[in-house]
Amino acid sequence: RVVGIQTDRDTSELDNVVVFIDSATRVESAPRRVTIRQVNEEFVPHVVAVSAGSTVEFPNDDLIFHNVFSLSRTATFDLGRYPRNTSKARTFTKPGVVKVFCHLHSHMSAIVRVFPHPYFATPDRNGRFTIPDVPAGRHAVTAWHERAGEVTHTATVDGNGTTELTFSLPLTDPE
Repeated sequence: RVVGIQTDRDTSELDNVVVFIDSATRVESAPRRVTIRQVNEEFVPHVVAVSAGSTVEFPNDDLIFHNVFSLSRTATFDLGRYPRNTSKARTFTKPGVVKVFCHLHSHMSAIVRVFPHPYFATPDRNGRFTIPDVPAGRHAVTAWHERAGEVTHTATVDGNGTTELTFSLPLTDPE
């Protein structure tokens, strides 16, 4: 497994970081269902990471209609307009970055990172993350943030051992 501690950054921006093993190899993993809520004309959370085959629910908690869509190459879709207390979902089958928006509110955006494997994590509020069951060997491990970019380190994982990495991304909250 790979674990790490991220320091020197605003904790609210840690929610938008994804740490992952760079691998184009498709590894079967159980699809998950995750949720990106529409609250106060924002997508919450702003960033989610899933393995291919997973489904993201988009419940509308606002008093107003929303229309969730994406024109990303990885997944182009339009869920149509829908009111409060309803939800629509999309299953993501292709790895890549999916930028999600609302047709009715141009300031709303979210990102779905879809991976061909289960080797990814988001840090907790203390910046710690764990990527379990990483195969033994030498791996490129990347910490990614949509505005700060990405930083990659190499880690060697041997058997059941733990490898610790520390990333530093120049993260600040938008003003």
